[in-house]
Order: sequence, then structure tokens, then C-alpha cells
Amino acid sequence: MDPCLRRDDTIIEMNIFKILRNEYFWLGLILLAAFLVRLYRIDAPIADWHSWRQADTAAVSRNFIKEGFNPLIPKYDDMSGVAEKPLVNSQGFRFVEFPVYNIFVYPMYLLFGVNDALSRLVSVFFSLGSVIFVYLISKKYLGILTALLTAFIYALLPFNVFFQRTTLPEPTFLFFALGMLYFMDRWIWDNKINSASWGFIFTTIAFLIKPWAIFFYLPLLYSVFTKRDKQFFFKKFIPLTIFAITPFVLWRMWILQQPQGIPASNWLLNGDGIRFRPAFFWWIVSERMGREILGASGFALFIIGILVRPLKSYFLHVWLLSMVLYFVVFATGNVRHNYYQIIFVPIAAIFISYGFSYLFNRSKDLLPRVWTIPLALLLLSSTFYFTYKIDKEFYKINNPAIVEAGEIADKILPKDAIVLAPYNGDTAFLYQINRRGFPVAILPASEMVSDYGVTHYVSTTYDEKTNWVKRHFQIILETPQFMIADLTNLTSPLDTLDPEP
Repeated sequence: MDPCLRRDDTIIEMNIFKILRNEYFWLGLILLAAFLVRLYRIDAPIADWHSWRQADTAAVSRNFIKEGFNPLIPKYDDMSGVAEKPLVNSQGFRFVEFPVYNIFVYPMYLLFGVNDALSRLVSVFFSLGSVIFVYLISKKYLGILTALLTAFIYALLPFNVFFQRTTLPEPTFLFFALGMLYFMDRWIWDNKINSASWGFIFTTIAFLIKPWAIFFYLPLLYSVFTKRDKQFFFKKFIPLTIFAITPFVLWRMWILQQPQGIPASNWLLNGDGIRFRPAFFWWIVSERMGREILGASGFALFIIGILVRPLKSYFLHVWLLSMVLYFVVFATGNVRHNYYQIIFVPIAAIFISYGFSYLFNRSKDLLPRVWTIPLALLLLSSTFYFTYKIDKEFYKINNPAIVEAGEIADKILPKDAIVLAPYNGDTAFLYQINRRGFPVAILPASEMVSDYGVTHYVSTTYDEKTNWVKRHFQIILETPQFMIADLTNLTSPLDTLDPEP
């Protein structure tokens, strides 16, 4: 019986179970709905919210086609170098996560050609797998009814819908992290080789994609210690964990050979000193949870769910505690990038559904059901409405000019062109141009030509540097929206200094 229900609700529960006799039929409908809503603007160019990170990831997949498939040496388009110690990345190495997501995109590109919609579709399929794992985990600890509601909420939360059809590695990571959580927890309790095997596979891949898979381990440790089997812990759990994270350690050792391809990351921890300051709580609690992810009404259900005493286990509460630790450890990263909170959404959906179930199936300490049921329905429906009003802005193309300029530049520039496309360091412009180069002028343009082989200049901003380029180099194409210049064809002597980058 669902732990949210009381004995006097048994008849109601039995009637609901008659309606929901086939749980997987209803889960299938939820998956279908999740798939359909994620198709919205699936063919949009990679120029929407967080396009810089999406472009970096998508470029790796595209370069597997252009330069050959080699997952050990992923490459993207940015040559500027964004490592801890700035080094020009002339080969365009992209050593961050092991390119699991890109490996799955690669056959799609081989079969159907390079298309951003296909790369988004791969993320969609992984997100559907995440819905299944969220359901299975919730079913174990909360029962079928609350699990179906959790899957419904998780599948359709607007924040989740947007980010789980992006070209980010997070949807893929979350699928494997949730699979790790499900299979490892099942193995802890059933001690079967099948569960251990799947747990090992999902753990290995999750860590290869993102090292913060470690934040999904605290609830597993809780299960191990709840089981109180020291022999299992030391002779099985620890060895399997060590073997599972070994490929991640080897990957990190491998990429250290090319430090120019490793983006700076230490700043993600607390680079601006924001941890525990008022601004930290304002961004995480008010802006992210209270507006984008849960909304005010969803946050209310979330808090109610946390406060309800579980009848089976504190596994889910420990999982939530892990996410709090994740926010605290990567304080600056979570404040600056809202896609960092994608991994928080599963446990948030669980506690929203738990809070809803508690109101819907009220305890004797609450108001009569005639009040609590409408309140629960109002809060849940408002959650979707309020967050949709905020999150719909994510779909907007931030600067349509870079898409138009990119399409034309891709057609007229040589395939081996190296482009200076200044866009405040954002590589989304380079991605649209489909050429290697620099998203920021790290040196005066004349020196970038001589030192780094830059051949062309593309800009959507008519600033001082663009006007300087116009005076001294051949203009290939100029429109009110953008300008393309050939930096190998000097039209007038460099009698004035190039503006500082």
C-alpha cells in the first residue's frame, strides 16, 4: 500500500487500482506525452538558451563526421584555449566528459546526415529512459500510484522538457546516473549477479560522463548501512565501485596529456565566493526552484513532501541531501548555469508527488478532503503553468543574426578557413559558421593572421574592430546584420593600430 494512504482510504485505493490495473499502460502514455512535448522546436538551430555549451557538445559530434570517429580524441571548433593556464588549442581538443552522448549521435549522423534535430532527438530518447528509472525508484519507496504521478510530473515539468531536448551531455548523464541508482540499490538488497552487472555498467558510464555521479552514491551508502552487512560492503560493494570508476580515472590521466583541451573548471566550486552568501540562496532557492523548476506552488508541494515522515525508508531524503551537497560544493557553477540543476529535477519531482499525495489522501490532522483535494490539484496545475511562463523564454533564439550569417558563411568560405567570429567568447557563432576558429580576439587581428593562421573575419556587430577590418581588408559580403571579410587580402596599409581585443 502507498505510504501516503491511511487505513480509512483503503476502499478509495482499491477503486483507483481497478482503474490503473495495468501500470505499464499508464507509464506508456506518460512516455508518449513526454516524447511529444519534447518534439517542440526539435529542429531549432543551436542558438537558444545556453547555446554556447550546446554548441561545444554538438561540434564534437559533427567533427566525428568531418575528421573521423575517435572518441579518445574529441574535438570542437574553438581554438582559443580555455584551460586553467590559457594555452592556444590549435587542434581544437575537447577534453571534458568522455563523449558517450556523441558516440550515440554519431550513427544517426552517418545514416541521415548531420542535423541538429537528430542530436536533440538522442537526448530525448535518453530522457525517456530517465522517466522509466524515476518511476521504478519511486515505485519501490512510494508505491505505484505516487510513482506514476512522479513520472508524470518529471516527464512534463517545463524546465525538464526544455533541457532534456538540448544537445547537452546532461540528459545522457542523468539516464545513466538514475540507472546506477536503481540497479545498485536493487543489488544491495537482492545480491543478484544480474543487478550487480547492470549496476556496474551504469556506474562506469555515469562517472565517465560526469564525476559528480558521486552525489548519487550517498543514498546507496545509506542502503548499504541500513542492510548492516559488513561482508557485503567490504567484499562486494567497495570492489565493484573501485572497478567501476577505474575507466574514469584512466580517462582523466589520458586527457592530462593535452592540458590545452581541458577547460578551466576550478571556478565552478566557489570561484566568486558566493557560497552561503545571501545571493547564493536567492539564486538557488528563489530563482531556480521558486521560478524556473518548481514555481511557488510546486515548491510548496515539495516542502510538504519533505516534511512527511516516510513509512519505508529515508532513502529519498538522503538522495535529496546529496543534491543539497551538490549545490553547496559546486556553488558558483549552480548559480551561473541553470542547466546544472537538471540532476536535481528527479528528486524534486518525487517530493512534489509525495506532497500532492499527502494532501490528496489527507491525514486526520488536516482539513477535510473537500478542502485538501482541490488545494492539491490547484498547487500541481499551477506548478506547470507558472514554470511554463518562465521557461518558454529558453526556446527563443538569442541572436538570429548569427544563424543567418553562419549559414551564408558556411556556403561561401573555404572548408579549411580559420575564422575569427567575435561573440564574447560564445562558440555558438562558430558552430553556425561550421569552421574552426576563435570566438574572441585574443590578439589584434593582424597578429592572429600571422601567428594562428586566421583567414576570415565574420561579425554581427559593427563595433570599432569591425570598422577597422573594413578599412584594411577585402569585404566579401556586407549586410546590415553582418559582415564577412577576407583577412588574407589586405586592401590598404595598416596605418592605424588594431583596436585592443
